[in-house]
Amino acid sequence: MPANRSSVVTARSGHCGNPHFRYTSAAHQKAMRRPQVNPHEIPNYTIEESARYLHVPYEKVNYWVVGGENIPPLTTVFTRRPMLLSFKNLVECFVLESLRKIHGVSLQSIRESVLQLRIARASKYPLADYDLHTEGGKLIYLDEQGQQLTCLTRSGQMVFRDIVMPFLKRVERNERGIAKRLFPFTRREHLKSPTDAPRVVMIDPHVAFGMPVLVNSRISTAFLLSRRKGGASIPQLATDYGRSETEIEEALQLEEAA
Repeated sequence: MPANRSSVVTARSGHCGNPHFRYTSAAHQKAMRRPQVNPHEIPNYTIEESARYLHVPYEKVNYWVVGGENIPPLTTVFTRRPMLLSFKNLVECFVLESLRKIHGVSLQSIRESVLQLRIARASKYPLADYDLHTEGGKLIYLDEQGQQLTCLTRSGQMVFRDIVMPFLKRVERNERGIAKRLFPFTRREHLKSPTDAPRVVMIDPHVAFGMPVLVNSRISTAFLLSRRKGGASIPQLATDYGRSETEIEEALQLEEAA
């Protein structure tokens, strides 16, 4: 029998006399070694929210992410019960709408290009992971080095970029071309004139859990709308947060979009 009972307690509750040591099971240690989930791929947005942020009908977003009979989806969704989109899904839908409606690229052409990109680059989110452009409303190009573009629909033919697409430039990318931040249009009419559209709201997975916020802040558009419904005026909100009334109005427009 040990001469000192306290030494037994110390041995069981501590490690080498260290009172800050905490015992963890093998299962706990294994769980702690698991790789962290990429915040850009965390399921976070409902289809309704995505449709509102992108000014795209609900049915269209649903078709893109779910697909149809014998038609595969155009983006990879991890959570279907409930159906939730990640930031990368959101960016892919944004790019899809740009290519399809604004630049006149057919959905069939987009589908073929997405398939080629997935094969060539082994990417689950090619429209979010690579900078794409169009020419003549027919082709989609992969921006390789900022100067040359690879044609994805004509056997990899190389062409030079002549026009920077202001719509697609609302997707901010890192040095590898992967989408890291989205500046959604606050009004549907901005889709017709993207060059003049203000960049007031941003969606960044590392800021406010990926919810839309005023640029260079953590002030969510949803919070501004709740204060507005609570009786706060736009001038009052502008004063409280040190922003212009125009910025507040644009942020509210995004949340109030049907």
